[in-house]
Amino acid sequence: MGPNRRVGSHPQHARGLTVASASAAHARAPHASEGPARGLPVPSLPPGPRAPAVAQTLAWALAPTWLLGRCMREVGEAFTLTFAPSGFQLVMLADPDAVKQVFTAPPELAPSGAANSPVAPVVGPNSVLVLTGPEHLRQRKLLLPPFHGERMREYESTIVRASTEEMARWPLGRPMRMQNAARRITLEVILSAVFGVDAQRMAPMRSTIGELLEPSRMLMVLRAALRGPRSERPDGALGAVLDRLDELLYAEIALRRQQSDLADRGDILSLLMQARDEQGAAMGDEELRDELITLLLAGHETTATTVAWAIERLVRHPAALARLLAEIDAGEEDAYLEAVVNETLRVRPVVPIVVRALTGELQVGEHLLPAGTRVAPCIYLTNRNPRVYEEPAEFRPERFLHGAPETFSWIPFGGGIRRCIGAAFAQLEAKLMLRTILSELEPQMPRANIWRRGEPVRRRAITLVPAAGARVAWRRRSAGRTRG
Repeated sequence: MGPNRRVGSHPQHARGLTVASASAAHARAPHASEGPARGLPVPSLPPGPRAPAVAQTLAWALAPTWLLGRCMREVGEAFTLTFAPSGFQLVMLADPDAVKQVFTAPPELAPSGAANSPVAPVVGPNSVLVLTGPEHLRQRKLLLPPFHGERMREYESTIVRASTEEMARWPLGRPMRMQNAARRITLEVILSAVFGVDAQRMAPMRSTIGELLEPSRMLMVLRAALRGPRSERPDGALGAVLDRLDELLYAEIALRRQQSDLADRGDILSLLMQARDEQGAAMGDEELRDELITLLLAGHETTATTVAWAIERLVRHPAALARLLAEIDAGEEDAYLEAVVNETLRVRPVVPIVVRALTGELQVGEHLLPAGTRVAPCIYLTNRNPRVYEEPAEFRPERFLHGAPETFSWIPFGGGIRRCIGAAFAQLEAKLMLRTILSELEPQMPRANIWRRGEPVRRRAITLVPAAGARVAWRRRSAGRTRG
């Protein structure tokens, strides 16, 4: 068994007026109890909260973790959310066994639902996030070489250098937002890893990506998510920024195609240009564009948020911080550092759900879900399942010191054949950033901090971030580790 595995019964379904049958909003799926007399199961959706769809929609937009936690307590480990005005529904799962059933289902039965997600028009139709079936497997294989273990070690010096350069600009003793600082580091890392060019040449790319990730742009993505599945390219201000980013990406691709030293280069763009599928075909410009924008956006925003959450948690858990600093000073191992990263990803996952769109009926726990159901293994709730983790809301890195996380009860990177291809890189980057920063500086909670127990979770498009940006003050450490 994995860390702190607990044995117990499933939470009881809520009683009274807090639960409503999802069949009321899903005419194709009568509740199983309404099935024919011969007792054959009838496809149905789990119940959901009795609140009207508009209330569920507002809660999902403004307080997603509150909504998820309340539904799990009052409805159970499987429940259905309904969104207005589209009537779009999601079946949420928090039971690791049910999550396993979805992640291990045949890919043609439970393909990714990302093709109709709000990120699809941004990353494009050829992105590994969006593709399904054989096309997804082809693209995934083409993307593997840059994330091979040996290749990833080549990025370590880039991560350390970007972290050190960013740290030099921090105002010691004064509050700052760690998320913004971490984002600057991870953006430099991913630009260097993807393009392998000097920072000055990347200035237009850097500023355009920053503009794309501004809160106002992220609000547009959230609005698109709440309208339900669609695939049209964004227009307006968001579309204009995407057009500028596309122009920069296609220019870089064209320039790189003129180079004669691709085989000698180690950057991701050059590796992708040299990659061939089983038929010997290379990626076209549009495929390269879609994968580059996927790497640039997903490859830095998520890791930056994880590092910000790690610092936010550590300053509120001084014993954990002291133990981590001692390990870093000793310089002999990184077991506790790895446990800190794993526990941060557990208790503060960056993405709350992943979605599969069923093409046929699928038995998930006690529910036979009908074809057409969009089912969402809930990362946030599964990672906090009280049947698996003792005191699941508590930040306790020690729980991961004596065993690796269990495959289907710790799912910050999703699972199955669609598990995040950059998971190992993200964990490596988070560990190196934390080690580099904490070797020189010690974080402190700002004196005037209204959230002494912890910053609330705030939605930023499809991600969950610290509400105040992980406010922290830094001081130079009086005794760091001895370097050889």
